[in-house]
Amino acid sequence: MINISISKEQSKQILLGLFLTFCFALAVFIISWANEPERRPLIQNITLVDAVKIIDALEASKISYVTRLDNQMILVKDEDMDYARIALARIGIVVDYPDVREMANASEACDILETKIYEYANDPNTPFTEKPYFLKLVKLMMGALVIIVLILSVVRPALRELILKFDGEDEP
Repeated sequence: MINISISKEQSKQILLGLFLTFCFALAVFIISWANEPERRPLIQNITLVDAVKIIDALEASKISYVTRLDNQMILVKDEDMDYARIALARIGIVVDYPDVREMANASEACDILETKIYEYANDPNTPFTEKPYFLKLVKLMMGALVIIVLILSVVRPALRELILKFDGEDEP
């Protein structure tokens, strides 16, 4: 068996390195969570035949989606929601969540959808909380708050304890 001796300074550096690596990994996780796209339900309670038509339209328009088979839902990124609705209007399906209407005339479906999107986008009474950037802003602020609290309540005291423990100094 090999016996390796480590000095106090080396053990202090190893502990500090491990602790800072853990905190950095946690911060990266929080930031990646905050930047994760918000997904909204495009359609719910759909049959398999309708789902195949809808998914074909989404794939033809190169819109990313997630299916939830247990809830019979198709989820689309929040910023792609209008594009997804237009893609479905081209095949004659008008989605005005949670209502879904199937129309024989695709141009009529596109016209109805365009007027609804235009009305919503130009409505000056739209609250700040319903703006498209609101949820992303809240997630980023929550992530920043968690990182600041982590630094002030965990990292700083732990580093102080590690440094004082190995230096043999008393706390000022």
